[in-house]
Amino acid sequence: METPSPLKIRELGHVSLFVRDLEAARRFYRDVLGLAETGTGKSGRIAFFSAGRHHHDVSCEVARAEGPGPQPKGVPGLYHIAFEVGESLEDLAAARRWVERHGLAPFGETDSSFSVRDPDGHEIELYVDLRESGRTRQMANTPAASAATAKAKAPR
Repeated sequence: METPSPLKIRELGHVSLFVRDLEAARRFYRDVLGLAETGTGKSGRIAFFSAGRHHHDVSCEVARAEGPGPQPKGVPGLYHIAFEVGESLEDLAAARRWVERHGLAPFGETDSSFSVRDPDGHEIELYVDLRESGRTRQMANTPAASAATAKAKAPR
């Protein structure tokens, strides 16, 4: 039997991204997603953003070299980053309307989530945790998922 790990990881601390345009990243993470900008560093080449519990949950640093950006789905590497956006499908619907008003095209809907892309093409999932309401989370794109998010698409 393998010895249990002595590490006592409690939670994910933060995600750091290299970006092409720090101002575009700032507009997305601060102005669209609503994260608080909590500081800068490296002579203004990095910005830190927080959902509220920590100094930062995401940092965005200007890339030092040109590159292809995020890898296609299914290729080894970062797939997506997920943010909980509320407690109900109504909260999810409001989030969808908000990102659409900011010119983003939601995709990959499930019954409790959808995704958008940040300015560098990173997939950002926005979700509600339906376990808290006694519902289970459907983790696939299904007709039920499309029906569950249909009201999110309706204007209010």
